[in-house]
Amino acid sequence: MKSRNFPAIPIIEAHSHRIVGSFCSTMDAVSQEELAALTQLRELTTQARDIKALIRNNPPETEKISLEKRLKELRAEAASWQEKRRQATHEKNVRLGHTILPVEEDHPPTP
Repeated sequence: MKSRNFPAIPIIEAHSHRIVGSFCSTMDAVSQEELAALTQLRELTTQARDIKALIRNNPPETEKISLEKRLKELRAEAASWQEKRRQATHEKNVRLGHTILPVEEDHPPTP
């Protein structure tokens, strides 16, 4: 991606409507880690959709149980990938300066 493909968003001074700067509008660009997680989530969704279609076709009870077990496994795996995507998004926002990090105090609070 070239930065010239993304427009700059103007920063306008209050009460004077004068443009005093700009910032890049690529804040929502997806990182490689996020893209990998989203791709995996998409694949899991496709697999779950296929399994649900098989369950709707009234399979024998033993097959239905194994399909429901596989669906439960897919849901657990998807939850894990959702957390990885959330973490990747947070890390990207920290790198871009769009997240306020907690300040840890080196000394105990005074009473």
